[in-house]
Amino acid sequence: MAGSRRCAVVLVALLATAACGGGSANTTTTSASTTTTTTAPTTTVATTTTSTVPPDTGPLAGLLAAEVADPLLDSGSYAMEYGDATRTFVVSQAALTAAGGRLVLAPFDPAPATTGIGTDQILLEAWIEPHAGVAPRAIVLYGRGVGGWNPYVVIDAGSILDYLMTTTDYQARAPEGPVDARTTPTAFDWTGGAHFLADVAVFAQPADDSPAYEGQIECTYVGSLECVTLSDDGILRLGDEGEAVVALQDALAGLGYYGGAGEGAYDEETEEAVRLFQRDYRLEVDGKAGPRTVGLIDDVASGRSDIVMASQEGVGEVLFGTAADTARPALNAIFGAPDHSTGWFSSACAGDDWLEISWDGFTAIFTDRNGSRQFDGWEVNDLQDLPSWLYFAGGIRPSWRWADFEDMGAGFDPTYGAFWYHHDLGYNNGRFVNPPSNPPAAGARINSFGTGTGAFVSC
Repeated sequence: MAGSRRCAVVLVALLATAACGGGSANTTTTSASTTTTTTAPTTTVATTTTSTVPPDTGPLAGLLAAEVADPLLDSGSYAMEYGDATRTFVVSQAALTAAGGRLVLAPFDPAPATTGIGTDQILLEAWIEPHAGVAPRAIVLYGRGVGGWNPYVVIDAGSILDYLMTTTDYQARAPEGPVDARTTPTAFDWTGGAHFLADVAVFAQPADDSPAYEGQIECTYVGSLECVTLSDDGILRLGDEGEAVVALQDALAGLGYYGGAGEGAYDEETEEAVRLFQRDYRLEVDGKAGPRTVGLIDDVASGRSDIVMASQEGVGEVLFGTAADTARPALNAIFGAPDHSTGWFSSACAGDDWLEISWDGFTAIFTDRNGSRQFDGWEVNDLQDLPSWLYFAGGIRPSWRWADFEDMGAGFDPTYGAFWYHHDLGYNNGRFVNPPSNPPAAGARINSFGTGTGAFVSC
């Protein structure tokens, strides 16, 4: 019995060798009387290669594993798929509307700081595309349950707009017609309700490249939305209220631009005061007090600014009518040593005594026309040769051409030559680089202008 069992084991081993071999195997069977040699056939075994696809571990992968509820139209739940090759957003496989609009979900970029959100929850922006008119849009906090992904919190753009319409800042800038409000959370806390900080940009529709309004809000959502405005775009404008407006009005009043009550409401009188300041200090004249305008108003009002204002009243604190002996050293303190001085001379036109002192493109004029020698006016000899810190009433820039002066209200008088003037600002006898046509071409280059006296023209 033992011998039979051993033979069976050997036979099984030999059969296994034949089955697994990759070539010929010679086996020999021995009996008592004969020896037989058998050659086993060659057997080829097929080899199968299996490729492994790495699992999808992207932040949106879970949305493909279960249906997602529509938070905007409440039209049901949908299977989702990636919307682009980079897997930056997902879209519903089926349309939500008869027009073919599909639900689009995407994470916010940049991602907000979040607290209290679990691993089975995800904060997304939702909208419908394509959509006729302004697409519904919302901040959505999804949670995954037995039935798929369902919204825990939906903060739609309409609710944000309803809040903004209660603020004077947005009311002053709200565009007419439909708008697209885009809210981007910068921080989101899901602890006992939703609390978030967000940047808001409102665009006029059809889509405009630049927002009509930008601001930052802080909101809490527990059944209803409650918000406060933290800041707008840093620009004070018509309709604004608060301490910042009071400070602006006080500074403008101190400079002589504002004579209102200063009660903290940015009214039309405040807007006009800002326009006048901007005009005088070479800023863009739009009546809005942005950081640059407010900063310059503060510097000028506090005396920190090194800007010297030349106007129809004088230069800085040196006013027309100041005695020559006082005005001359005061102007030297402002401009430094002069480049040229005519000395006192008798005018061939009027017979009065005159003195002209020049610093680069700027000339101060002294006369005794009123009975005593005094500071009587100034003249710009060359707009291209002025120090950057010397500003003129009217916001004139050295690069300006005739069209710029004409837009600000200047007129042209060809009677005694090619001269221009601006009566409201007190500018007289402005000259052109070359004699212009009548009327001057828009691109005619201005060379000079003056104020304080009309006697600059030779008789």
